[in-house]
Amino acid sequence: MATERFSISMSAEVRDRIREHAAAAGLDVSTFLTIAAQAQMDQQDRVRRIFKPFEEARAEAEEQAGTGTWAGDEVEPTREERAEVEAILGRSSRNEAAE
Repeated sequence: MATERFSISMSAEVRDRIREHAAAAGLDVSTFLTIAAQAQMDQQDRVRRIFKPFEEARAEAEEQAGTGTWAGDEVEPTREERAEVEAILGRSSRNEAAE
């Protein structure tokens, strides 16, 4: 796979922290940032995948606005989907806390 170079701007403090963390992980800065960016994109993709049915239901409901019917009332995330979103956001789900 061909690689491509591009530059980013950041404060010196953030740059130094990235360098420290990359070195601690035994990685060069480019590899460290690439891994971090890929992890963030994967996380966002998982959240989008979970919420896709809700977004589609909302869009359909907006189309039906004024007709007296609403799409998506039956759409509810599964327990696993809620737990995954909560894990991504870094907190336990309300259902887990209640149990």
